[in-house]
Amino acid sequence: MRLLDKRGLEGWRALSTTEFFRSAVADGRLIEAVEVDPPDGSAGALVHPRLELITYPYEWTFSMLRDAALLQLDLLEGALSAGLTIKDATPYNIQFVDGRPRFIDIGSFEPYRKGEPWIGYRQFTRQFLFPLMLRAWVGVPFQPWLRGDLEGPTPSQMSKLLAGRKRFNTSALLHVRLQARMESKMADRSVRQELSEAGFTADLILANVRKLRSLVGSLRWDDGDQGWSTYVDCSHVTRDRTSKSEFLDAAMKKFAPRRVVDLGANDGHFSRIAADNGALAIAIDSYEPVLDEVYRASPGTGVAVALTELANPSPSQGWAGQERGSLMERARPDLIIAYGVIHHLIYGASIPPREVLRWLASFRCPVVVEFVSPSDEMVIKLVGNKLPHELHPGGEESEFRTILDESFVTIDERRLSSGTRVLFALEPR
Repeated sequence: MRLLDKRGLEGWRALSTTEFFRSAVADGRLIEAVEVDPPDGSAGALVHPRLELITYPYEWTFSMLRDAALLQLDLLEGALSAGLTIKDATPYNIQFVDGRPRFIDIGSFEPYRKGEPWIGYRQFTRQFLFPLMLRAWVGVPFQPWLRGDLEGPTPSQMSKLLAGRKRFNTSALLHVRLQARMESKMADRSVRQELSEAGFTADLILANVRKLRSLVGSLRWDDGDQGWSTYVDCSHVTRDRTSKSEFLDAAMKKFAPRRVVDLGANDGHFSRIAADNGALAIAIDSYEPVLDEVYRASPGTGVAVALTELANPSPSQGWAGQERGSLMERARPDLIIAYGVIHHLIYGASIPPREVLRWLASFRCPVVVEFVSPSDEMVIKLVGNKLPHELHPGGEESEFRTILDESFVTIDERRLSSGTRVLFALEPR
């Protein structure tokens, strides 16, 4: 339930009577809302459909943030045409439902007051535009920045990052450098009041919104590094994919989970098998180019995506460390797929096998996991620069099985044709 104060109720009632609202809800851009009797002390109350998964901008790929930015601008243009405005412009007001962005903060809409500037402009640039520029023009991932600073880069920081770059065009000059100068000159002055007194109009906002939309829509990024994008061409992947698909399909039918987390999802193949079995499949990976492709193909598939490093996943953060829960708290899996991933944690991130399995057991749900022997070709590559004494114990199959038995009951297993890999379907003890 969303509670509203008097001004919020005024904004809701102004919004709810418009064709803009009905159209935006009907096409999935805006969350549904129904007014109900409020509890004592509140002017109004709304109820919304429950969202299956909450993700945050530091877990989004480039295309996700760009699509969210375009939605924000499109809704603002539509709102202005209906005599309304959107007072906030943060990606935290947008979630992805069935692979498409949806605006969820009804309380951000309010009647447009003549002479008012777009107060959300600065927030839009810091949390949408500058992170996209950072990736597209500087080649630096925006996710670590947004995870470390939820407000995003300031205009002065962005100006320094873009200084001397060839792509520093007139759009960047307008939205970065001029804003940085205003930031320093008007720190102690009321920007809203001065713009209002200067005769600011909705037409000026619309012009700015349309230019921003053109700029955002033009932004592209090119990682340049193929990396894990060629993973599906590896011999062991093509050799084992059918067997692993069949094993997973059997586990899905046995456990019938509603929510599945696919750790190290890569191209999303196994996430789609989970989704085809009726589950919400959450594809988690740390390699953005591949996950971005999974996102672009996700509408209508039942697959959601989240970008994070499994050895350092998104933590709980914000006010008192509780404002935004950790990714795994939000994912709430009924089953975990851990194909082709735990050996990267063990040998790549140097996490002891017992700790990896304890972590999987902490979710208290079935796990479909792939064991990879130290003699496997991929493990040999991963440990190429490590000495034997630098490896944690527990990597041999007999040791792995002993550790498994501490936390899990083995329901099914299958040795793959290579002889160095074994699939396990597990239930927690």
